[in-house]
Amino acid sequence: MRGGKSRPWRGNCNCDVAHLQARRGLCIPMGTMQGIEMVDVNASNVDEVGLFCAMSKPDSIGYQEKLAWAKERFSEGLRIKLLRGESSGFIEYMPGKMAWRGIEAPGYMVIHCLWVVDSAKGKGSGKGLLEACLRDARAAGTHGVVAVTAHDQVGLVDTDFFLHNGFHIVQSVQGIDMVALKFDLAAADPHFAHDLRKKGKALGPELTVVSSPQCPYTYEGAQEIVELAHQNKIPARSLRVNTLAQLRHTSPSPYASFDIVYDGKVISHMFHCMTAQRLGRLVDEVSEREHCCV
Repeated sequence: MRGGKSRPWRGNCNCDVAHLQARRGLCIPMGTMQGIEMVDVNASNVDEVGLFCAMSKPDSIGYQEKLAWAKERFSEGLRIKLLRGESSGFIEYMPGKMAWRGIEAPGYMVIHCLWVVDSAKGKGSGKGLLEACLRDARAAGTHGVVAVTAHDQVGLVDTDFFLHNGFHIVQSVQGIDMVALKFDLAAADPHFAHDLRKKGKALGPELTVVSSPQCPYTYEGAQEIVELAHQNKIPARSLRVNTLAQLRHTSPSPYASFDIVYDGKVISHMFHCMTAQRLGRLVDEVSEREHCCV
């Protein structure tokens, strides 16, 4: 996802409509983003406003888990902003100390997700959401903003979008990047958790799908991957991490929202478009590498 050129959004609302809607957490961006409404989702309005992902399935287990997760996280600094009107998208972020990622980023703001629909890309919608996060991060006195990203991987935020908006890559491993925009240049860099490989080995030789309720799609996604594994006669299990402490202790990748692990190695973060054939091929590649090293 790439952001188009646009002037920064104004940080306050000075119109009567915005004032009337303030109780519902709604904010109308001005200037170049006329016709687009930014909704600040919080504990007081989330039941009414809802979430972006899986909104078409509000009764699903994944959505209800995400909703409960968000309600618990708002008091920890979780922020969610939605776009409505001529554009549709959202951004989710929270303080690094509480972020649901396999990283160490104390003092930073960490973006979990940033997404706009295809029809809104290239029009400044993504940039506007990012700028809202940067304003909040500066107001909170953080060292800067961090995100776990990748190139062309469904579910992960796109690295190039952040590079285009002034971020730089701090660290990369197995196709996953950490990008940062530092306000305090003297602050220590954030980094991936040091023991990710050890956590992968601790999961054992069978295929394990490690997922969290931070993403509402991962509950069904984990079930689908386990079923595909069984079609290939591959022993498999689903491991749901429901607390931050469990995630920090268990998740074997920086992404930490959805990891498919085989023989201790993360083989994919994707469940969209996964097939039994593709999953079998990923497992075979690990087995072949292990055989070559014997």
